[in-house]
Amino acid sequence: MHTTESTYSGFLSLPTEIRCQIYDYLLAEPLAVTIGAGYLTCFGNRILDTTRKREIPGLPIILAPVARRGHDKSLLAVATPPSIPIDHGCVNTDDNAGEKLGFPAPVSLLLTSRLINDEMTDCMLRRKRLAVARSTTDADGVVQDNADDKEGLSLYVSYPYGVLVLKSLYPYLLKQARRVYVSGYYTPPRENEPLEADDGERLTPSSSLAARSFNTPVSGPSPTFVRPSTFSRRTTNPPRPRLRFSTPNPNQVRQMNNINVLFPPFSNSTSDHAPAALTDLILTLFSKDPTPLTKFTARILFPGENTYGSVWGDDNSPVTHILRNIRGGKIDMKVLRGSLGTGLRLTARPKPDMRIVSTSWVNWKKGLVPVGTRGNIQREGKLGTADLDAFLVGEMNGA
Repeated sequence: MHTTESTYSGFLSLPTEIRCQIYDYLLAEPLAVTIGAGYLTCFGNRILDTTRKREIPGLPIILAPVARRGHDKSLLAVATPPSIPIDHGCVNTDDNAGEKLGFPAPVSLLLTSRLINDEMTDCMLRRKRLAVARSTTDADGVVQDNADDKEGLSLYVSYPYGVLVLKSLYPYLLKQARRVYVSGYYTPPRENEPLEADDGERLTPSSSLAARSFNTPVSGPSPTFVRPSTFSRRTTNPPRPRLRFSTPNPNQVRQMNNINVLFPPFSNSTSDHAPAALTDLILTLFSKDPTPLTKFTARILFPGENTYGSVWGDDNSPVTHILRNIRGGKIDMKVLRGSLGTGLRLTARPKPDMRIVSTSWVNWKKGLVPVGTRGNIQREGKLGTADLDAFLVGEMNGA
């Protein structure tokens, strides 16, 4: 049968054995991609991303999507946010070398033709079965992670903006990733503050407790304001003892204000789209169909004091969405509770036939630091914003 030039494929003309060797070579090649978002700057000033070619739901216009080859820790930092300078008129959002990210080689081959797709899919399943047979398992039957294994694609994604960029621009990377790392923070939305009364008005105890509850009748007194009078009667009840709380020092107040500035609440659009994008990510990685995933890791920071309740109690918390959508696997969680916030590191490994969850709690402390002129005295250090960033990028020992 005569073959025209338009239908001829030099790759398919190779023997099947050679094509399988090429598949193995491409699948074994280590590759890392970091996806996030950064501020566009022009001569040091932040500008709006008005030239965005494709609308990304939930991504503010002050941020631009960024995807770079390699593990770029700067895209995962929050206290020192990444920036994209366009001082010379070029926007470099794809790669440090200016090269477009494009498709990884295995993905490009999968999209070439149906025959190549079937051959490469069989090769991926065969490699996964061999890897499971050669690996070691723990007491629960879960394949242990090999730190020396760098084969395949590793994805580093920031939360919430990197997850939104991944879903809109690079969804094809998920089904090829062997290791996925999600790092980011979550701040509950601020509630509307109540209106303050005038200086000449004050709330009475009956009005402050007049809100409907299980102990308040429906026909109870309505809230009223009482103006102070100079002819007030002396109460016969003795004064109640007042609780005295230690006031924070100026350094603590300044540090907490800095935390609120560095980790602001998300916009309504981001709060709506980010959990849905994270849910799609988890459902894709832990789907019923076999995937090359070996480990999923999430580092979520809840900045501020008394934020431990947001880890589990907030329905919009990324931790609740992750736990709710992992079909089966071994999940190991470590909670760090500190003065500046609460950190959670979650590691999940696929195991379709069961679900195992373990949690540990530790105090988040900086450790001993040298003090004094000679540095021969060591005292317990205090957490700072640099430590929060070190947790997010994975530079903290033991976390």
